Amino acid sequence: MNYEQIETFLAVVSYGTVSGAAESLYVSQSTVSARLQQLEDELGVKLLLREKGHRSIELTERGRSFVSLANQWEALYKETRAVSVSQEIRKLSIASVDAVNNYTLTGLFCRYIDHHPDIRLEINTHHSNEIHRLVENRSSDIGFVFSAVNYPDLISVPVYRELMYLMCHKDSRYRDGISCSELNVADEIYLNWGPDYQRWHDARWSPSSLPLITVNTGSMLQNYLNIPGRWAVAPMSVISALRDRENIRFCRIKDGPAPRICYMLKNRYPNYNRADTIREFEEELEQFISEEESICTYEEWMNSEKV
Repeated sequence: MNYEQIETFLAVVSYGTVSGAAESLYVSQSTVSARLQQLEDELGVKLLLREKGHRSIELTERGRSFVSLANQWEALYKETRAVSVSQEIRKLSIASVDAVNNYTLTGLFCRYIDHHPDIRLEINTHHSNEIHRLVENRSSDIGFVFSAVNYPDLISVPVYRELMYLMCHKDSRYRDGISCSELNVADEIYLNWGPDYQRWHDARWSPSSLPLITVNTGSMLQNYLNIPGRWAVAPMSVISALRDRENIRFCRIKDGPAPRICYMLKNRYPNYNRADTIREFEEELEQFISEEESICTYEEWMNSEKV
């Protein structure tokens, strides 16, 4: 058993097809198939079900059981290779959704490297489902997402919440405390802030009613709020970052969405040589949240609070 075989197996699990795994690894499909066959021959078990005419690959029961072991094998291999790296330089890898990296925790990341000049910080933006996988296989040390999903090897800790507000052009007639019934979805610049937000949105406007524009990052909202009457919903961290835009203002929504809860993800069994670094980061995070006005520390009662 070697690293290439394990890496290939995990790539197939991640992408669901031999072609997807081959593309991600920059090898041919025949190479992927050969590595998988070698791995199964060495283990003496069938890990994958391959059916002619079907692009997707399914895991056998043994294959599903082997995923966790493969993740641990890969992580241990990487840790072993890292032993030769100078211990004077420490690394920390963080995977977050766009809003966290570009708005909420930018100040934290800057302050953290100022306080810890020996740290080399890696910050990547991903979708939530990708972040869970990256932290689970220890490719990332810490993740930040807005959905609580249970994974056996992950610890999910709610760390802060943000209130959600209406954003609009300064000349719009929207007022503080406006009701959703007064908002026309045909004027909305829509961004899906997560499953809880989507449920709130569907309960107030028919899913068949399409917004004027749909975007997928907070930074794009400002581009389309240049006309009075258009509106969007966003957390305070995004709004705070755009306050220097003279044509944008925000309002409280009377029956708005519940506060957005951010969860920090950690692997239950982190890379041993980064455990202290992760603890230091958590301490900096706690202090940052306690001092930042646009966000606040999570408490249990916040789950049911409305804006």
